[in-house]
Amino acid sequence: MKTHTLKSILFSFFALLSFVLIAQAPDEDTNPDLNCPASGEFENNNTRNVDIPNSVNLGTVDDRTCYADYSESLVNGKTWGVYNITDGSNHWDAPNTLQPRIERSLSRSLESGVGSFARFEGIFRILEVGDAGSFGQDGTYIAQAKGKHTGGGGPPDPAICLYRAHPVYGTGINADKQVAFDIYAERILERGGSGSGREVVFLKQVNKNEEVSFELEVGFRLEETVFGTKKVHYCDAVIGGEAFNWNIPDPERGIESGIRYGAYRVKGGRAQIRWANTMYQKAEVVDDGSNENSDNYLRLKNVATGKYLMTDGSVLVPSDSGVGEDKEWRFVEVNTAAGTYYNIDSKVRGIIRFTGGSSAPELISTNFSPPRTDVDKIWRVYNNEDGSYSFETRDSNRFLYHFIDENNDIITHFPYNDDPSKWILENSTLSTDNTGLRTTSIKIYPNPAKDKFTINFQNTNSIKQVEIYNILGKRVYQNKPSSNVLEVDSSGFQTGVYLVKAFTVNNQVFHSKLVID
Repeated sequence: MKTHTLKSILFSFFALLSFVLIAQAPDEDTNPDLNCPASGEFENNNTRNVDIPNSVNLGTVDDRTCYADYSESLVNGKTWGVYNITDGSNHWDAPNTLQPRIERSLSRSLESGVGSFARFEGIFRILEVGDAGSFGQDGTYIAQAKGKHTGGGGPPDPAICLYRAHPVYGTGINADKQVAFDIYAERILERGGSGSGREVVFLKQVNKNEEVSFELEVGFRLEETVFGTKKVHYCDAVIGGEAFNWNIPDPERGIESGIRYGAYRVKGGRAQIRWANTMYQKAEVVDDGSNENSDNYLRLKNVATGKYLMTDGSVLVPSDSGVGEDKEWRFVEVNTAAGTYYNIDSKVRGIIRFTGGSSAPELISTNFSPPRTDVDKIWRVYNNEDGSYSFETRDSNRFLYHFIDENNDIITHFPYNDDPSKWILENSTLSTDNTGLRTTSIKIYPNPAKDKFTINFQNTNSIKQVEIYNILGKRVYQNKPSSNVLEVDSSGFQTGVYLVKAFTVNNQVFHSKLVID
């Protein structure tokens, strides 16, 4: 009798443990039938705006599924919007064309001036996403950035960046259960891009039924870099406290900023997304042309030799002096399907072309004006940890190089990333005796720092917020300064390199590097 009692207790314990390991959310749909109800109660053939009175989630519903309608649940003291869709349940569009969805669209920011933005905040829980058996077909979108553009190409209302959740299965008794989700950003590489015109980038993993904060802001701002000031169309997300900022290609073609959220796409099985505490705001500023891009003309001084890059007709040569427009260069950003590159453009001639390989490398100062996307005229730029820069010929692992031996003193491209391939960028508006390049309007001291440091905002009195990110892109600090001097306690910072971003009231962004010892 005791033996049977012990066995019963052990059985009950392991049964309970198994239940805990595969615990379901209180509002999870466990119906094994993924077909649309035969009654047709969720078809709503007269409208896609199928909502409930006074719904807690903001925005206009776009319902293209006959499996379920939007509903709400009360979990953990919050009221959640319920978004359930299944494979093949889109009864609105032609078969095998568009995917099922219950999404909410938010009113768009319809201007492209600096300071225009659309900003959404909320909390999501993911209970289940689509699984079609392959990476390209798996996953469900939980939110997306939208925005039309000029110049044609792509669909009439393109998605710019979609946030896609992929299933992660457990082990053992949970081997057939979705226990977590990998979040990816599916981003365009060019305006109108789709299919091969997009990239899919891993962001982070979240657990099933975990409450995750989500912020998405899409808009236009000015960014100051070492190469000049440019207007960008940005798409900045913060997921569970980690920042994932991205600049949209071809910002000059963007004309609006929009956001949708909910549940969209399921090519196998069912998707269940929950949203709570949604908030939205937008601003619209007319682009009056007052914020045009401006390029800095720079002198390139070689780290190893101290010589300057100079154009002498079509030939590139080293120069002892940095004085003269033939030593002044600008970097013009160009976007291609393979990513972002730069043209290196002479103030007195044209952009640099590279030819040959290991046997006969050569650089030519052409008469071509930027921007050019030719594969022999685009460069990748690398910011080295020592304050210098290196310039790679496209993706060939060859670098702009000052080569010297007993027979040669030439500017060429070599497959070495040592000091002769590194260049100091000097502001051409300063004398060679005053080579400090003002790349930002913020100064940090001491830098490197230990327990604390001070940020001094120079040449601006309109800083509205400061944010600091680690090398993984996670925001570790934010503050709204009340003066031009901000003291930061860094005793809790780990040793390493950080990016400091200062935002002005008109959405300019200034950057600086911080090192914590």
